[in-house]
Amino acid sequence: DAVRLVIPYDTVISGTFAVDPQGAVTLPIVGLVDVSGQPWRDVHLKLLAAFRRELREPGLTVVPLRRVIVLGAVNKPGSYLVEPTVTLSGAIAAAAGAVPDGTVKRVRVTRGTTTLQANASHGAEIADMPVESGDQIFVLQRSWFARNSTFLISAMLSLTAIVVSLVRR
Repeated sequence: DAVRLVIPYDTVISGTFAVDPQGAVTLPIVGLVDVSGQPWRDVHLKLLAAFRRELREPGLTVVPLRRVIVLGAVNKPGSYLVEPTVTLSGAIAAAAGAVPDGTVKRVRVTRGTTTLQANASHGAEIADMPVESGDQIFVLQRSWFARNSTFLISAMLSLTAIVVSLVRR
């Protein structure tokens, strides 16, 4: 996970900072800050207080970022840092969406030891499903029939035309 720190008009201090495995983040000016196991509101207040001691008018914005992995039939598979408000469809959009053979109607999410299968029958629920830190999102390919339906239909039409022309003789 990471923390995005934005101080208006200060591009030197502003940035995205990784949270280490022990749950601490190292920030400019204030140094190492423990953020593990605390509600986000408490972390936010702690960071505001730390920066107020160092800066006159910090005007600070702090945003937690969750690391998710998006794989499968997407244009840019990989690891992404997303804001807490991002849903499953937003995480897939961060990976530049599904490839032509992929479908966002069939998505598998691995969360810890649990695998969640999101299917088209769930409709809007898929798009609105929130992501959590560490989620592995796998966009599945469309079915073989869906990928080849145009070819199959044209083959059937050609076969039908051949049969009709043979019967008319």
